[in-house]
Amino acid sequence: MTHVKNIVLGVLLLTVAACSSEPKADETPEQKETRAMDEAAACDPLVGEFRDLMVEYEKALGEMVAAKKVDAVRQEELATKAKDLSERIKARGEKAIGVKCWSEFNTIGKTYGPRIMKLGIEVAMMEGGMQGMDPALLEQLQKVMQ
Repeated sequence: MTHVKNIVLGVLLLTVAACSSEPKADETPEQKETRAMDEAAACDPLVGEFRDLMVEYEKALGEMVAAKKVDAVRQEELATKAKDLSERIKARGEKAIGVKCWSEFNTIGKTYGPRIMKLGIEVAMMEGGMQGMDPALLEQLQKVMQ
């Protein structure tokens, strides 16, 4: 049950952490130029790796739900990789990876986070439910799912 909590918490962190930081309307000309240069730059490979992992994660959880068979080792592995990549991207920050890539990272989190969360909850229910889970965490999960 502990690995289910870790997985759900990891996905929740991915979803909540993926907050957009849109450019401000009151940017100076220098800030606009810097942003334009950032957007023109190639994306950090970590963002592409994160996107590919989220696709793989969603697919793997969907297959587990369809087969009604949980692969706890695979689930833990994907959750750990997702958390690690997310943390590494956040550690580099928007300035280092560029506005365009940062926006892509946030969009990936907003797109895949809720899907993975929903499938993760279905997998957890197949494993015996969410009994014993922290009520505050369950409340956060419900907010994310809405």
